[in-house]
Amino acid sequence: MKKRMFPMLIMLFIISGCQNNRGAKEEAYDLRTDERAPNYMSNRDKDRKHLVEDDITDQNPNFLDLKGTGSGSETGAGNIGVDTNKAKEVIADTNEFVTDSVVVNGDRMWVAVYKKGMLKDSEKIDAEARLHRKLVQALPRYNIEVRVQEDRR
Repeated sequence: MKKRMFPMLIMLFIISGCQNNRGAKEEAYDLRTDERAPNYMSNRDKDRKHLVEDDITDQNPNFLDLKGTGSGSETGAGNIGVDTNKAKEVIADTNEFVTDSVVVNGDRMWVAVYKKGMLKDSEKIDAEARLHRKLVQALPRYNIEVRVQEDRR
């Protein structure tokens, strides 16, 4: 009995797999023709330029506003030169410091300046804090690190 059962099961599977499925083509779901629900994956807005930043910032209100930052062809890529010039302008307006370097990497800005004369540690810390406060007020989008060096000339 068991010897006959195994071939019969195999025949049953073969016969059920070979049935003609006439209505399968009409019953299958087609994503391209579905008009009841929006198709978010399709490229329906071919005239509109798609930016990755639009997807990121419009979905969650807790995300940072990335418009105005970036590199390459994204919007705001030219702000780095303007921001470094603004930092140098703020430093020059103090009439206390001379700019050594201003480096920007992403949302971080490193500023190195010279101050005339010898400085005690407390004076150096106070000078860094004053300049940091002015730079943050002028450029709030950056995390700014300030380093004051002595100019002994």
